[in-house]
Amino acid sequence: MKLEKLNIPLIIFSLAFFLEGLDAFSIASIPLSWIGILFYVLIFFYLKLTKKIEYIFDITFIKYFLYYLFFVTIIRAITFDLNIPEYATTSLVEYIGLRLLKILSFYTIISLTVNFVRKKNIDYVIRLIAYIGVFISLLSLYSYFSYIFDWTDFSRTRAGTGGWTQPIRRACSILRNYGTFREPSFLAVWLAPVIPLIFYLARKSKVWYIISLIPILSLVLTRSLTGIISIIIVFSIAVLLDFYKNKKFNFLLVVPILLILVTSMFGNNFSYKFPALDPSMCPPESADKCDCSVYDDEQDIAKNSSNVYESVFSRISIIASGGIGGFENIETLNQYIKNSNFKIFGDGLGFSNIQYSPEYAEITRQTKDGQTIYRNPGQVVSFNNLYANLYFSGGIISLLMFLYILRNTFKKLLNNYSTQDTYLLAGILSILLMFFFQAEEFSSQLAIFLGLVTMKMSDE
Repeated sequence: MKLEKLNIPLIIFSLAFFLEGLDAFSIASIPLSWIGILFYVLIFFYLKLTKKIEYIFDITFIKYFLYYLFFVTIIRAITFDLNIPEYATTSLVEYIGLRLLKILSFYTIISLTVNFVRKKNIDYVIRLIAYIGVFISLLSLYSYFSYIFDWTDFSRTRAGTGGWTQPIRRACSILRNYGTFREPSFLAVWLAPVIPLIFYLARKSKVWYIISLIPILSLVLTRSLTGIISIIIVFSIAVLLDFYKNKKFNFLLVVPILLILVTSMFGNNFSYKFPALDPSMCPPESADKCDCSVYDDEQDIAKNSSNVYESVFSRISIIASGGIGGFENIETLNQYIKNSNFKIFGDGLGFSNIQYSPEYAEITRQTKDGQTIYRNPGQVVSFNNLYANLYFSGGIISLLMFLYILRNTFKKLLNNYSTQDTYLLAGILSILLMFFFQAEEFSSQLAIFLGLVTMKMSDE
């Protein structure tokens, strides 16, 4: 194949998405995931300079929304006078700069997705994303089985929250370092939206039903309640919506739910329960930091069960009995919101986290054996909730703008409802559900889905 016939921007785009799936690794202290994010931006500007990417009217409001967040952050930076927490792994300028880069990359990914769909087609881009998702799943499964069969696992080179690297055996909680991410929950957030795309491809080629077992097993073994339940919920919604639209029951939309449940039970054959850390593994921390019982509660005990199915679904029962507050970050955010002034414009991206960090330490402090214990002291704390981050970073204005974008997206998907729309809707809903509990920044997956939906809009 001649070089000029290769779509170099598309190849680099695929590489960028793959690098985002290698979140636990770095080169020269630069995380591979951030290199991937930078690639998105560089591709976009290259295509802009060479006039190979067209103006897209349908994402104009998204652009203005991101402009607003960018502007608020810059304005807040001028007057910000607090120190960054002691154990932050970057300087203040670097930390805020990365937040802005993430916002910029979100817009570029939407634009690039639309551009590549125009050059190829929607199914081509979906297949590309699915292949990368399966490959990351295979790498993560290798990481999991390295525990069981004593294989040589990947050497995680990215510094953790406290500044040290995260070797494979550093884990108070079960499988904390499983997969190609710093935590299995991050793997679940990255992987779950890819699964609906794989089942869309299965409607065209049945071999994808077999392939789907790879990412599903990878997801189940993370024991991520957020990731697993999001797939069950969104496909349950898809079944009901499809029945309402077409007046008949579509069994194929139930298949992902059944495979999740069966794989969860089957996963018990590969269950592995970590012992508590040995004190020799604590440096640079003191030996008392290896006391894995410090933050134990009913959910922690359930999660660390050697029974994978029980680990996931017993936590549902615990949370259901306590309501939505059973998710710790929701209860903590509720307290923080009650104690905060109403936000109209917000505190700026990143700055809102710095202000939240000491308050979080106070809200989550515990008394054990007569001593006060602070959780994540001296570290920049995540909201673990996109909507809370939007509210505190850009105020109620940014939150309403984002909801307006979602409203337009759902309206377009539902107006001319098709098989493809069913799976795009399932993917978007899975992302939005997980944004409540696990992630706080716009993901590349959401940008890709918005790009795919935008392309459908422009074709109507």
